[in-house]
Amino acid sequence: MIDFDTYITAPIYYRVVRRCGTQWHFVKGETFYNPLNLPKPSLDSLFATFGTSLRSCAAKLLSINGGEEGFYLVDIMNKRYYYCGKSIQDIKSKLLELGIGRPDPHI
Repeated sequence: MIDFDTYITAPIYYRVVRRCGTQWHFVKGETFYNPLNLPKPSLDSLFATFGTSLRSCAAKLLSINGGEEGFYLVDIMNKRYYYCGKSIQDIKSKLLELGIGRPDPHI
């Protein structure tokens, strides 16, 4: 499996989810800026902070695209759910569409 954390940078309230077969895989991600040195929350704690759960989000994702395999994006702060596509580039494209990031981050 590819280490998605090295490819995707997004706000903490956006979570990448991969659907493989009948399983949902929530990508944990890595913090790249933590000026207060706060401890990294577990996924369960992070979702609870925004008033939701992994199970609830998985049910919403299942309803938006019939559970098709591929990558999904969850905005847990605003309770929005997106199907991205089958590749990592599709995730990046969706984030750009939502105004997050830029086409060439090295510029």
